[in-house]
Amino acid sequence: MNNRYERSQLLLAQHRYELAERELRSLLADDPNDGIALSLLALCILHDNDRMIEASDMAQQAVGVTPDEPLAHYALATCFLRRNRFDDAEIAIQTSLTLDPQDADAFAVLARALLGRQRYEDALATVEQGLAIDPEHGDCSSLRAITLERLGRDSEAVAASTDRLKKDPQDPMAHASHGYTLLQSGDYQKAQVAFREALRLDPENDMARMGLITALNNRSFLFRMVHKFYVALSRLNAKAAFFLIFGAWILVQLLSHLAGEYPILQPIVFPIIGLYVMFVVLTWIASPLFNTFLRFHPFGQHLLNRAQTWASNLIAPCLMLSLFSLFIGYWFSDIGLGVLAGAYWLGMAIPIAGAFGMEDPKRRLLLGVIAVGIALIPVVGTILSVTSDTIAPAISSIRYFAFAILAFQVGTNLLAARPVRV
Repeated sequence: MNNRYERSQLLLAQHRYELAERELRSLLADDPNDGIALSLLALCILHDNDRMIEASDMAQQAVGVTPDEPLAHYALATCFLRRNRFDDAEIAIQTSLTLDPQDADAFAVLARALLGRQRYEDALATVEQGLAIDPEHGDCSSLRAITLERLGRDSEAVAASTDRLKKDPQDPMAHASHGYTLLQSGDYQKAQVAFREALRLDPENDMARMGLITALNNRSFLFRMVHKFYVALSRLNAKAAFFLIFGAWILVQLLSHLAGEYPILQPIVFPIIGLYVMFVVLTWIASPLFNTFLRFHPFGQHLLNRAQTWASNLIAPCLMLSLFSLFIGYWFSDIGLGVLAGAYWLGMAIPIAGAFGMEDPKRRLLLGVIAVGIALIPVVGTILSVTSDTIAPAISSIRYFAFAILAFQVGTNLLAARPVRV
């Protein structure tokens, strides 16, 4: 590469994207079919989330004019990776590795694509190949630690991230990945230290920000239990996780049936069902609920983004209104009405959490509209009951409300499991 290419790469490494883009466009003004300049420009503008499709088009153009240039296929794979198109990213980076099998950077991109497809064993083998070429490769080292954690090999993951940190203590991603492995292995206090250091070095590091929120919330025993459940669930493949959740639901239905058939079992079965329902609801609303308490933490209050703040603003009042409804029902000796009102406000916390838990704005808006529709079901039922002078519509609306929340949560989980393809 000539000096102008090297200068562009140096500017990219220093995150001086505007200067790098200016230099690369100057190269392209001299030769519009310069595949290397096109590839580097694609990688440059890819850092702007609003220009990801433009970057992909540029990388495709680079592949078209220089199909034998590994960097062009590397750039295209990186663009696909940022857009969560993991299958396409794998195909493109395999082509790059065919042209240059000694590129450790390409092995790191391939490992990320495999991680996105939950092929953890293959991802580990891939990063090992990259480290065999370059034992000091930062990305491969961090990905090795993350992949080991995904495989449930916590002690090895922590050791790998610690070793990576020793080699480059000024790398914010090294601290972030170290915090991640510590957090997933249960050491949330040390994880806080690692995430704080990552944010000190790079205040825009979203992995460290989200990790620190989770680490701070892990101070609560209840949140810790929920977090452990999600860690265990995330290490299963999608089918196994589905059957585990579905199997638990079937078991509860069976216990309910047995309690109806054999009243002697009710003192045992009903507490089990109650604990199950409480845990399920807690897993759905834990993050925004505990984020509310972070609003009063001197450091935690600066970590929440706008969506997380809005979720905590809405969920906390829902839970307070739920408890207030139960109290009013007890105070006026109308337990049934108090329970129904309390169930309504508790239930509304679930779609609110689901909607604001979506990172993609379009998905968040869609789920928000659905949540409003769900909220109106009991309202319509109550109005019909008042106008018809019978309680039946209100009771039916609560039943439909419960089914709607269950369908909403199942749909939200399925939607969250699918990466946003840009």
